[in-house]
Amino acid sequence: MDLNQEQFTTSTDTNMATKNKEPLSSAMKRTNEWISSQEIPSDVTVNAGGVSFSLHKFPLISKCGYLRKLVLESADSDLSIVEIPDVPGGAPAIELAAKFCYGINFEISIDNIAMLRCVAEYLEMTEDYAVGNLVSRTEAYVNEVTLKSLSGAVAVLHSSEDLLPIAEEVKLVSRCIDTIAFVACKDSEFCTPRRAEGGTNNLISSTAPNAKPLVDWWAEDLTVLRIDFFQRVLIAMTARGYKQYALGPLLMLYAQKSLRGLVRSHP
Repeated sequence: MDLNQEQFTTSTDTNMATKNKEPLSSAMKRTNEWISSQEIPSDVTVNAGGVSFSLHKFPLISKCGYLRKLVLESADSDLSIVEIPDVPGGAPAIELAAKFCYGINFEISIDNIAMLRCVAEYLEMTEDYAVGNLVSRTEAYVNEVTLKSLSGAVAVLHSSEDLLPIAEEVKLVSRCIDTIAFVACKDSEFCTPRRAEGGTNNLISSTAPNAKPLVDWWAEDLTVLRIDFFQRVLIAMTARGYKQYALGPLLMLYAQKSLRGLVRSHP
């Protein structure tokens, strides 16, 4: 029996509240029905994020270095339960990684690329174990799609906030910040390329404007970011020559949009 085909079932932990249960996708329902009809029993249960995934070892260890090491190095020669409590992205990430191992098609998008890139790294889904593995697939998407636009970089940077520290380790955070700073400065009237030895006139013109500047078209996009990531974006922008006096309106906009919930209204 070819275990690289759609052989994948999931079962939600009975201890979870009903409202936290995610319905199985149609593809996974079809897979579940196929396995049941073929009477192929799972030989390993992966517990992650409060969800139990009933799976098969072969398709997993053929692409996941992390799981291969657990199985091969286990004192239990018939290891049947694997606990992954701290996997980045939790149960949704394991579900997509398992789909990839079983050859089930799913869409890589701006919404899930950060989670996929991080779980691929965590599970060691590299070319050492399979050609065209999930690390290389997600890296290709990051380079060819995510980092090609400011909106894509901002969205992925925002998603990375819940995937630390691994999002930092794979340089997803730093690459998104660099892309945002590059695009923001590229066509901005408030940005002048920094020189190795700047003159006094340049310093004065960049810090003492005659008129209050308006924010650029991309400014509101940045307000979704966590404050420390927002700060790092501004630092990267100033390093590329963004004028310091133009940061004021950005900070005001960020305070209005992002910190609104922290301000209590007084009667």
